[in-house]
Amino acid sequence: MSQVTTRGEAQTFAKILLDEKNDGFWSQTQQNVLCDQANLIVFRELIKTNYEYFLNTATFTYPADTESIDVVTTVGISKTPYKIIELGATPSSGSITPDNLLQVFRPMRFSERHMVQRAHNTVLASVQFNYVLLGGRLFLAPIPTEDLNCHLAYIEPLGTLSTANSTLLGGKAHEVFGDCVGYCLAWLMNAKQHDQNPAIDKMWGDALMRMQDNAVSQVSTETGHVKVTRAAYE
Repeated sequence: MSQVTTRGEAQTFAKILLDEKNDGFWSQTQQNVLCDQANLIVFRELIKTNYEYFLNTATFTYPADTESIDVVTTVGISKTPYKIIELGATPSSGSITPDNLLQVFRPMRFSERHMVQRAHNTVLASVQFNYVLLGGRLFLAPIPTEDLNCHLAYIEPLGTLSTANSTLLGGKAHEVFGDCVGYCLAWLMNAKQHDQNPAIDKMWGDALMRMQDNAVSQVSTETGHVKVTRAAYE
């Protein structure tokens, strides 16, 4: 378990690595800004390697005859998702069961939605639903003609670290990877010194590789990446 779990601990750890005994060279404001950035860098790297550390789920009803919804209001979440991992619908409301299996929707590009709708209305009557999240609005194509019992798996956006006691990485992977935020912070702080301490670059590079290796070991068959190999309407 990491001994670095809060903003204050990450800043103390980074200054130890840089042999900085006070706040003379980096002001507290600068440290706060750089710590937020280090926290975000590690968050993004972890999501690329294994998003499951930050996974959230929700169920909601997507209304019939509606091209798009306000995702926060309709789903009942606090913020627009940073990333949608999976979206689909079950025939009936309630949990996914052997008798109520999830039909997974496919991601599409915003400009493809009209092609999907036209294909559904003409040749491909059995085309599955496709989705895109754009600026807080969730679009479906083809437009459903009845309410859908939707299940959403998503990543929340990472908030800022408001105090020294704020927990790193949204309080979800801090006990395992909080020290990586400290190494990344030291790397960012070292940039102000024009990389006078080359050992810091190596420390951050080593920490990044360890983090990626440890995070990916949690995954058995999934890589966490979505690759679109054909258009949504094909």
